[in-house]
Formats: sequence, C-alpha cells, structure tokens
Amino acid sequence: MRSRRAAVAIPLGVLALSLAFTGCGAQPAAAPTVTRTPTPTATPTAEAGGVESIAVVGDSMSLAATACGEPTACVEQSWAIGTDAAVDSVATRLGALQGNTPSTTAIAKLGAKASWARGQVAALKAADPDVVLVLLGANDACAPSDDEVTGPDAFAADYAEVLAGVRSSAPGAAIVAYSVPDLLRLWELGRDDPETVEMWQASPSCRSLLADAGSDASDAVARRTAIADLVTSYNTSIQAACAATEGCTWDEGAVNATQFELEDVSTLDHFHASAAGQATLAAAAWPVVERALGL
Repeated sequence: MRSRRAAVAIPLGVLALSLAFTGCGAQPAAAPTVTRTPTPTATPTAEAGGVESIAVVGDSMSLAATACGEPTACVEQSWAIGTDAAVDSVATRLGALQGNTPSTTAIAKLGAKASWARGQVAALKAADPDVVLVLLGANDACAPSDDEVTGPDAFAADYAEVLAGVRSSAPGAAIVAYSVPDLLRLWELGRDDPETVEMWQASPSCRSLLADAGSDASDAVARRTAIADLVTSYNTSIQAACAATEGCTWDEGAVNATQFELEDVSTLDHFHASAAGQATLAAAAWPVVERALGL
C-alpha cells in the first residue's frame, strides 16, 4: 500500500439506533460515523501496517442491525469492520494478515439509499482510509412502497456519484464495489413460515418485495420478479461505475450470488442478517479485497 501518515483518530460516533422491527426502512436522524483504533493481532504474514485504515459505505447490513440479538445496530458483528471473532470481518482478516488491525470507519445508516450516500462520503477525508468498501442498493429496491423504489437510471446516476465522491475524498484508497444481495432469496427463505409472513405483513418496510409474501397471485409474482430484475440492473450499473472509477474493484457479482440460509437471517425481525449471515457475507466479500490489494 501507499506510504502514509498514521491514521487520524476520530471520536466514536453516537450509535443509538432503534429498529422497532421495521427492517431497513427505519431512519435515524443522523448517520453514525464509527471509528476504531488499531489493536494488535498475532503472527503477521503480510507486511505490517500495509492497511492502516478501512472504511465502509453502506446501510443496516454494514451496521449489522440485530446481529447481536438486540433491536439495534451491532457494529461488532459487521461483515466489514466488526471485531467479533465468529464473524471474521474484512478488518479482522486484514489484521491477521499484517499483524495489526486497521482503524475502521462506518459511513452508514439504517435505510440508506445510494442517494443518501452521495452527500456523506466527503467524511472520508478525515478518516483517510487505505481501503473503502461500498455496499449499497438494497434499500433502493426494497422500499416501503412501489413509488419509493429507485428507478434504474436514477440508481445508476446516484451510485456513479457515490464512487466519484469516494475517489475524490480518498484519492489513494483502494475501492471495492459490492453487488446488491439477492433480495428475492430473503422472500424464498421466509415465505412458507407463517410467523415470518405475519411479521412482514405488519412491517411498513420493503413492501415492494414482501407485501403479500404468502401469495402466488399473478400481480404478487410480477411485483417480486420486477424487483429481482431491478437488482440485476443495479448490479450492471455498479459494475459500470466501478469500471469507470480509477482504483475500483468490482466483486463480479459475488455478494449477489451468495445464497443465504435460514440461519443467516435474524430471528428477531426475519429481515436483517444474523451474526451467521454477517459471517457468510464476510466470507464472500474477503476474496474481492484480496484481489483489490493483490494479497
């Protein structure tokens, strides 16, 4: 990695987030910026200090909402920057390679869309990260109503602006752009469970996908198919935006191709990822980081 000064310490942001079991649609008043300082790890196998700081730009998935069994953000279980050994996050894996865990920053919010992230990535200037992980798009498709779904052209423009902002704010960082998870898989896992369907029906979140979750009526099937197609369109746009951004590595659809199982979904709200799901995502995300850094 590039030669750089020591990582700047940023005060720990306030992280009081209540999900109220409404899924990703919950919107806190302000986005938390979470920063942790490096901690030593054992047996370095790569050049120590190669990555001093890592940041993630995202939504509730990167905040690990509900993953600790509480209706809050659980950053310790985050696939990207978590410290829970059972999750084995990207930051943890980097620490194991180089002998010191990088400082970490999360620019993320429950319910965040790509349009929200556009105005937030300037905060990366203070964090000065060596690596920036970007995972956005789920909330653009998984919206409270059909009218609130982000169209493919708008998403493409928003996402391209996000990457441009990341590149401008962190000019020396390696950027990793992840595909949108397979949202239809969430419905497939829960559609036959009455408790899950009842919870989805009671929630105002993700109606674009999960309304009438137990129905096989033609309009319900068509609506879900349209969301799956939209996610495919989003991923095409993410790939194109990454290709147009210097120093960006696309995950080649790895996250979207990850097939989560029941244990990967929170039993608290049947919507967010459990700690096991965060570990599954970390395992899918890590090889892309290795490729981006030439590890």
